[in-house]
Amino acid sequence: MKRPDKEIMQEKLSALQSYYRELTELQHITYEEYCSSNLYRRTVERLLQLIVETATDINNMVLKMLGKETPTDYYSSFIKMAECNVFPMEFALEIAPSTGMRNIIVHEYQKIDDRLVHASIRETLQYYLRYLEYLDNFLEKN
Repeated sequence: MKRPDKEIMQEKLSALQSYYRELTELQHITYEEYCSSNLYRRTVERLLQLIVETATDINNMVLKMLGKETPTDYYSSFIKMAECNVFPMEFALEIAPSTGMRNIIVHEYQKIDDRLVHASIRETLQYYLRYLEYLDNFLEKN
């Protein structure tokens, strides 16, 4: 028996909130602490990956719910969400590049720049807090 899409979306939202909370616990580590700990580095990398992937899964579910075609790449899913008025285009253009960090982590592992990953912790927390707020507002109305 197929589960309802709303139930799956709620599970994805709960997972995203959980990953977000976990990343907040690491936001105060210094660059030196980050570089000296494989545990910190791998944990942050994985959380960044999970946050982006889960958000894009949610984007695709919302777009499907709206009867829209789902994009073939992560970046475009944020642009398409703005085109559907889930959040402003200005915000989509700010958050969409976070998909690039995910791609670097997943596909170009040897080329990871620790400075960029460490700096992206706070950026990710800022963007995805706003993402969750916009999404919550949209879902309440629909």
